[in-house]
Amino acid sequence: MNNSSYRQAAARICICDSEVSYGEHLMEYLKRAGQLPFDIYLYTSKEVFMARESPEKVKLLVIAESQYDEEVEKAGFVRILLLNESSTYIEKPENMSKYQSVEHIRDKIRQMCMEGEGDLMQSMRHGKPMKLIGVYSPVTRCLQTTFALCMGQLLAQTSPTLYLNFEAYSGLEILLERNFRGSVSDLLYYNDCAREKLAGQLQYMTEKMGKLDFLPPMESFIQIRSIRQEQWLDLFRSIEKVTEYEYCILDLSEQVDGILEVLRQCDLVFTITREDGFAEAKMRQYEALLKSTQYEDIFMKTRRCQLPVFRELPAGILLLTHGELAACVRSILEEEGLGG
Repeated sequence: MNNSSYRQAAARICICDSEVSYGEHLMEYLKRAGQLPFDIYLYTSKEVFMARESPEKVKLLVIAESQYDEEVEKAGFVRILLLNESSTYIEKPENMSKYQSVEHIRDKIRQMCMEGEGDLMQSMRHGKPMKLIGVYSPVTRCLQTTFALCMGQLLAQTSPTLYLNFEAYSGLEILLERNFRGSVSDLLYYNDCAREKLAGQLQYMTEKMGKLDFLPPMESFIQIRSIRQEQWLDLFRSIEKVTEYEYCILDLSEQVDGILEVLRQCDLVFTITREDGFAEAKMRQYEALLKSTQYEDIFMKTRRCQLPVFRELPAGILLLTHGELAACVRSILEEEGLGG
């Protein structure tokens, strides 16, 4: 068994494969990128696996075809993913080619872990409360999203951090050159209608940008505007309950219903501005609105940031932790006592 810790009671995912290098690679990838709320164990011998494990403790058995036999079949494991090595048709159990990309295998494992007993993934938080950080400015084209993503990537270097984008058109799929699995609207559905499955769906949908986790944003302002403020606030509370994120960054826009109430729930708000008359006029009008609508508490926890003119910005969205912008944002984080 290639795992030094062995806890009798915890539900776990077990990998059983005599090909040691393959099994170790899959286990390490799942631990690093799988975001599954289960311990993951690797067995390189079917005999050792059968001697030490029982169906009550194993959430999912991922087993190589060469290790799967009648003894395993009749042992009573509820969920089995067979890694097909021969490319022959196998009707049962659930199976896929062992030599597919590790990302596809991870996605299948996530899907199978979500099936059925969703309440096993209910509550995960053991650490301190999650800090909700709002980033919002009435000034357009002020590098708000670039700032928020840079902040998120810097915080994620030392602390589990989640980023949510509320722009009408985020463009993240195009910038990252990948297709997302749904959007945050799916999470809102689960939070409203099938809350016991929310944690599993959250883990399945979460994408990565370097070390920063993010949820795929909605596709248009029409979707964003259809969500009520109570739904957003309830989702944030649920995310805090079922994850271990220390920071959740909200990259906000006026498309969000009840944006002032959302900002009020934030622990800290960053507002980006520029050094020109139009920007200053917009800021003064925004601050006057906060006072006249009795949201002065937002003003009190807002850090107003006037970014310098950068000679050069990073060439790609994954390079934001380097250069002048990163140095500026890192300094702001240090002043606020955020991150490691």
